[in-house]
Amino acid sequence: MKKLFIILPFFLLVISPVLAQDNQTVSSAITPVQVREQKLEELRTRLQEKIEEQQKIREENRVTVRARLSEMRQTRVRTYFGRLTTRFEAAITRLERLISRIESRLEIIKVADEEVETEAIEEELAEAKEKLAEAETALEEAETALEEIFNAEDPKTAFEDVRDLVEAIKEELKAVHQTLVQVISEIKGLRVSQAGEE
Repeated sequence: MKKLFIILPFFLLVISPVLAQDNQTVSSAITPVQVREQKLEELRTRLQEKIEEQQKIREENRVTVRARLSEMRQTRVRTYFGRLTTRFEAAITRLERLISRIESRLEIIKVADEEVETEAIEEELAEAKEKLAEAETALEEAETALEEIFNAEDPKTAFEDVRDLVEAIKEELKAVHQTLVQVISEIKGLRVSQAGEE
């Protein structure tokens, strides 16, 4: 019995860690699954955060690209409109010079022969001057409207308005030119009739 008392505590000492280890094994069998789930959850959250960061970066890039494109469009439009304005101003200057030359030619014809009727030609010339003045004011309006385009909420529709204004200027300049061509041909007709009378 004495032996039994000595063996029994020894046996309890040896078996209790084994039983405790079995309990830990069961609890450790649950723990790796939970750990795996936790790791998967952490991985999911990191991936989600990474995706959100990439989406933010993409959106910021889109915004900067849009801003850069907007600036490029503005410079292109300004450059195009600047060249167009220069061309229109040159055309207006040429037409004004032509009008003044026609007026001086009419004065010479009137002085040479006072019986020549130039009233119809002078009316057409006055009409051409009027259209030319309208074209000049429309060009100035277009220049001011161009700056409003870039400050407008909807630049596309504002640009359409300026484009229409530019087309109107172009048509007015064409009409002035046609009138002046007609006036010149009428003046030539006057000179031919003068040469025929002499």
